[in-house]
Amino acid sequence: MHFLNDGEAVVMNKKKVALFDLKSEREKSLDIQTLDWKMEDAEKGGFPHFLLKEIVEQKNTLPKTGQINKQEFQKIAAKINEGCKIIMSACGTASYCTLAAKYFFSDLGIESEVYGAYEFLPFARFCNEKTVFIAVSQSGETADTLIAARAAKKQGAYIVAVVNARGSTLERMADCTLPVGAGPEIAVLSTKAFTAQTATLYLLAYYIKGVPEKAITKLDHLGKMLETWLTQNLLTRVRELAKSLMDHEDMYLIGKYLNYPGCLEFALKIKESSYIHSEGFASGELKHGVIALIQKGTPCFVLAMNDEVRNEVLSSAAELKARGGKIIGVAPFESHEFDIHVKTPDIGKLTFFPNVIVGQLLGYYLGIGRGTDPDKPRNLAKSVTVK
Repeated sequence: MHFLNDGEAVVMNKKKVALFDLKSEREKSLDIQTLDWKMEDAEKGGFPHFLLKEIVEQKNTLPKTGQINKQEFQKIAAKINEGCKIIMSACGTASYCTLAAKYFFSDLGIESEVYGAYEFLPFARFCNEKTVFIAVSQSGETADTLIAARAAKKQGAYIVAVVNARGSTLERMADCTLPVGAGPEIAVLSTKAFTAQTATLYLLAYYIKGVPEKAITKLDHLGKMLETWLTQNLLTRVRELAKSLMDHEDMYLIGKYLNYPGCLEFALKIKESSYIHSEGFASGELKHGVIALIQKGTPCFVLAMNDEVRNEVLSSAAELKARGGKIIGVAPFESHEFDIHVKTPDIGKLTFFPNVIVGQLLGYYLGIGRGTDPDKPRNLAKSVTVK
């Protein structure tokens, strides 16, 4: 494989492949790389759709993140420990990854800033040579993320690319790259790449604190828990839930702290897969206008975990229930506030991952039931290469 850079052209015939610089018109040597993807990575492997296959693969891709990029993690951690501030930027699903990472970083006492790449340019002036700018993109070709990274680089920032697809423009412009190793993601919707990117930033936080083995052990445990949880029984449970929600056109989700970006990603998967309007909110936002949207029978998802804000989230769930909302709990515990409960593994902060996986599965089954193509939703592209 040779990845073309801007300003390069190729002439091919049966005998030769020639690479040229368009400006000088001189021939250049090809920079050949080998991709380590296997043929079966790009096949459905017995699953009806790539999307379902890629959701199930997360039991393997998540723990794998702890076994790769060790030298790169140490290099970036050293830079940050020298006094560099952290800025993370991305679009869409990847932006929810950076928001979740902000909470993971904060838990370990690490300060960071997060921007949607499409809104970053007014703030690029605050980057300098003491900035580590982390750009997250599944494809590495997201136009707004590239624009943001270039602006940060121009100000002297050290650019870190967190990508799944290798050889991308973002990887080539970065000072350091963290490939997440999830393998080809064929479905337009990002699932295993999203969780692998989030796990990669979770690992980075522990490398910065000098205790990476703690994170690696926790991710190994997460993989084991997913093995026993992400089974046919769960698929059947979520499929039955999807059947009961098929005719609704509005759904709302609440969560607090880590489950707030979890709600945003959960809602996005429902929108992308099934075209149902779904919206995620921080649970504390309810009283500030959101609760006016709730009426009798409105599906309301409550994402929770056994953390310090569990009771606050359940209190918000009770308020939704009092207004007639149909409360669907996605959590490791049962509660009388839940009309329906989808149980997730109790694995501390990493409960974030199975909570989001429920949303991926629900979006898939809602889309199937409503006649959409879950691998190729309307109006969406795998790589958003225009502004």
